[in-house]
Amino acid sequence: MGRRKVAIGVDIGGTKISAGIVGGEGLVYASPRTIATNPKEPGEVIIANLFSLLKNILADAADYDIQGIGIGCTGPLDIDKGILLDVENLPTLNYFPLKDTVEQAFPLRVILDNDANALIYAEALWGAGRNAGSVLGFTLGTGVGCAWINEGKVWRGHSGCAGEVWTSPYKEGILEDYVSGNAVTRLYKEYAKEELPAYRIAELARSGDKMALQVWDAFAQALAHALSWTVNITDPEIVIIGGSVLKSSDLYWDKAEWLFRKFICRSAARHTTLLPAALGDNAGFIGAAALILK
Repeated sequence: MGRRKVAIGVDIGGTKISAGIVGGEGLVYASPRTIATNPKEPGEVIIANLFSLLKNILADAADYDIQGIGIGCTGPLDIDKGILLDVENLPTLNYFPLKDTVEQAFPLRVILDNDANALIYAEALWGAGRNAGSVLGFTLGTGVGCAWINEGKVWRGHSGCAGEVWTSPYKEGILEDYVSGNAVTRLYKEYAKEELPAYRIAELARSGDKMALQVWDAFAQALAHALSWTVNITDPEIVIIGGSVLKSSDLYWDKAEWLFRKFICRSAARHTTLLPAALGDNAGFIGAAALILK
């Protein structure tokens, strides 16, 4: 019997890089590996950390038939050239040839895509969007990402920037100023004059802190607007919300969904299902691996 075919999936975000060994149906073999990233570090340091992580995960996968390395990275990206463009959450890697650099270091096929595309692709294949023809998804983490999977294909647009909704105008700024982990921190600092991480602000809100509750209320309103813009254009069957800020969904989900259904056209409101992501913290690298496996 031959060795099991797998892919290495890598998820590069603004605060951490995670990687895992992924097989068919999105199954994860062995324990995933994670390393912290600091967006202010020199690009050389971030790449050295990535290579260290890859060496370890490839050693873990020595008994498997490795098909390649899929990388999901915060965007925007030039997917054809395999480079990062003006990435605000990893500025020291802007215009870095990530795909070619990884291919030169490791003798494997490498595919690079936007991290939101990868995560929502995984959910469309094996998670909350399984069997749906059209899946729209938002990733809420350090920043905000969006992806649309239609008839099994990632919709990337003419220049590969489809889904880069984070720059869309909203109130006095842009969407990412109001819908992201960083947004939660920023808004609370504006209200309470204290800087705290999003998870801590969630804890305060659950304990009844009025300013923390105001932050999550503003978050819900902004998310509802973003969902309505994109759903009115794409008309998906299922909308999925994923990312680390999903862990605080008890503080914003109900209001965001109520407003979202109020803002979109009536037919879409009746026929569009809004769901939380199902694949958990591993969805990013599972989706990156799926780029190779599928």
